[in-house]
Amino acid sequence: MAEKKSYKKTENKSDNKSVNYVNRELSWLEFNKRVLGEARDKEIKLFERLKFLAITASNLDEFYMVRVASLKDMLHAGYMKPDISGMTPEKQLSSIADATHEFVDMQYSTYKRSLLPRLEKAGLRIIENYEELDENEAQFIDKYFADNVYPVLTPMAVDSSRPFPLIRNKTLNIAALVKRREDVKPFVGFANIDKAQKENVNRENYSDERDK
Repeated sequence: MAEKKSYKKTENKSDNKSVNYVNRELSWLEFNKRVLGEARDKEIKLFERLKFLAITASNLDEFYMVRVASLKDMLHAGYMKPDISGMTPEKQLSSIADATHEFVDMQYSTYKRSLLPRLEKAGLRIIENYEELDENEAQFIDKYFADNVYPVLTPMAVDSSRPFPLIRNKTLNIAALVKRREDVKPFVGFANIDKAQKENVNRENYSDERDK
């Protein structure tokens, strides 16, 4: 009669099912990184590369508005159960922050070091500072600001006596630290410029309209 052998059950790492899964949010960031890869591909036409870069920025905005916001809701509610990949909401937020910082660095590097020089070479100059304008350009910008931007600006301040203002989703705002001479500490000021912005302003057409 054959002797029965007893086998001791050994710990198998594969029993931990979480090692077989990738976190959904980190996987999405990897997808967006592949989209950014299209913007970094020198074989693709320049304006198409710009579109891909813009898509990654729009994707990231939505990702934070929906997915990161949901994780923060879980964290504030005290929900600490890990997901199928074994990551708690707190761990996911930490990993997302690290991955996003790296991703945004790649976005700016792509724009500054790759796309911007090629745009300038193609004759499209991006003006980033007021001091770069010539005298005629500066006069045009000053007049356009006075006529179209300044009248619709509504500054909002945030300090101990004023709560944080409601900022609408997907709007363009300017934030600044403001300090008066009598103030000990600066306070934060906001101004929404959505009403003042236009996608394109043609200098010649604008001048013609003002002359009518």
